[in-house]
Amino acid sequence: MSKLKFAIFGILLICSTSGITQVNYRHFVLAGRIDLSEDRFLDAIRNFNTALRYKSDHFEAYFLRGVAKFSLSDYQGAYEDFSKTLEIHPLYVRAWHYRGITNDRLSNYYDAKSDFARALEIDPYNADLHLANGATSMHLNDFEDAIKSYDRALLIDPTMSNAYLSRGIANRFLDQLDEALEDMDKAVYHDYFNTEAWMRRGMIQLELEAPEKAMKDFNEALRLDEQNPLIYFQRAIAFLSLGDTAAALRDYEMVNRLDERNALTYYNRALLHSIQKDFDKALPLYEVVTKINPQNVYAWFNKGITHFQLEEFEDAADDFSRAIDLFPDFAGAWINRSIARKKAGDQSGSRKDYDQAMAIIKALNNEGGNPDSLYARYADSTYFDQIFALESDFVSGEARQSRVQFRQIDILPFGLFSVLPVAQLPPGKKQTHGAYVDLGLSQKNAEIKTGFRLAFTVTEHAYFKLIDDTLTVSGNLLPNDLVLGIRYQEQGNFSKAINAYTRLSGQQEWELYALTNLVNVMVEKAELVLAEERFDHAMMITRQKTIPSKETKAVVPDYAESRQLMQQILNSYPEFAFGWYNLGNIHLQNRDFHPAIDAYSEAIRYEPNLAEAYYNRALTLLYLGEQELACNDLSKAGELGLAEAYAVIKRYCM
Repeated sequence: MSKLKFAIFGILLICSTSGITQVNYRHFVLAGRIDLSEDRFLDAIRNFNTALRYKSDHFEAYFLRGVAKFSLSDYQGAYEDFSKTLEIHPLYVRAWHYRGITNDRLSNYYDAKSDFARALEIDPYNADLHLANGATSMHLNDFEDAIKSYDRALLIDPTMSNAYLSRGIANRFLDQLDEALEDMDKAVYHDYFNTEAWMRRGMIQLELEAPEKAMKDFNEALRLDEQNPLIYFQRAIAFLSLGDTAAALRDYEMVNRLDERNALTYYNRALLHSIQKDFDKALPLYEVVTKINPQNVYAWFNKGITHFQLEEFEDAADDFSRAIDLFPDFAGAWINRSIARKKAGDQSGSRKDYDQAMAIIKALNNEGGNPDSLYARYADSTYFDQIFALESDFVSGEARQSRVQFRQIDILPFGLFSVLPVAQLPPGKKQTHGAYVDLGLSQKNAEIKTGFRLAFTVTEHAYFKLIDDTLTVSGNLLPNDLVLGIRYQEQGNFSKAINAYTRLSGQQEWELYALTNLVNVMVEKAELVLAEERFDHAMMITRQKTIPSKETKAVVPDYAESRQLMQQILNSYPEFAFGWYNLGNIHLQNRDFHPAIDAYSEAIRYEPNLAEAYYNRALTLLYLGEQELACNDLSKAGELGLAEAYAVIKRYCM
């Protein structure tokens, strides 16, 4: 079979004449600029993609697409676009500047410094470049060098509020609080609406033990930005300094309303309720913390204490066990579990825990040994970060919540592709990603006069059209068995759907599409059979790879038949990209991760613009701990229009 050619709905035909090409290039660049100015970053990327199809050797579209990707937190994708810009136009200062900032976000600080140095060679009197260079010095903990950069920026522009703000932060890290406060005063003076300057000045006032002054600054910051969770968090600390616990709790609650995944704030609220002996209020907060950060040892330990205070001793012992699993040398957890087990009537378990705790304490107090030796066994420097860190991404709760990378999503793979009717959109509404056609479907769609088109799509996409009688309009253009199969599949009549699709086997014009849907029905049927056995199967991605206990064997549906049929289809149609993608999904659901990656790679080889294949391959790579490769795939999926990719990038690629 000849290589299938796929196209996304809504892509305009490329004109052949150079004059029209130039007009179209400028048109799409201008449209992308407008999208950028109005924070429609996904639309901007689509317009710049189209511009680059017309003219792939012009730097402007690459640069602006990099800005859009950066705004979506896709720093790797932005880096690649800025690098391409510099290949075409090596003297473009803004590209050196922006790539430097991007390298800084990627923690490539040496490369960031090199980019800023190159930019300053071209434009040494650019205050923004000195400011950015200082920020990278800050990230290297070189605060004296940072101050030098900020001084240069202020020589060029003495009214630069952010330079005073940044220099004040550097002075604070050098314990020069009076100088820091003076800088913050100037930052506010030169830009009264600089919210961060008000907040940072309040934080320094707290360190100078002036909570009343800090409170005034936090109130002013909130007047300017009442949707910023970090300001409420800091004001809560000021309320605690003033002894107003109730007000502090109200501010912490506001943080969690604005930022539902901020585990640190839930934890602080739980601690305050525990101090007030409101254990019934503290317990559900600790439970939220352990759901968000299941690897946090302190959350499990304190939850165990709370269960103990509520005289729920078995639950307390379970929580202490989770803390011990995370940190086996946590003597306090062994002691507390010993007491909880004793209260629960497990005298033998209690004694064993007590003996283990004493052994750990003895090792720590051994006069002839190094107290740190006990911790040496955890040689990985990230180990303690993992078990003690609490998620506290205050940015996600800001007014920028509308940006796609800050949306709360379930991180799950996209489903199987089927051939389905896709609703035609109203005039003026843009078609998003996810509806693809090959040459055969394109020819068939040209003959359909009703309000739908056939496309390869996944049911997660919102524009899937429910089956109705319009599918048989135009003289039964579609074979009756295909219509019946789709309708039966939609209704959950799987045996009838299988029979309908099977009858199309051997009909060259429709066989590929019918067999594709047939595989999907078989997969759905296998999953429902297992669901009837009360098994709930889902692949979850976590920051730390979770390894099932040896006693637990993962149970998955029986995909053997559907996998075999999918392989047979690929033997007949070896360049069928959606078939390879679907085979990858079957492997993934069967927990055969490496074959899944191979299948997704084949799908991408035959259809380089298949966004869902990049996304699903990225999630598989994340699960296997291949973060760098995964983030590259997520960047590509986002560039191709998958908004969900940016939410995953925000969580795992920064």
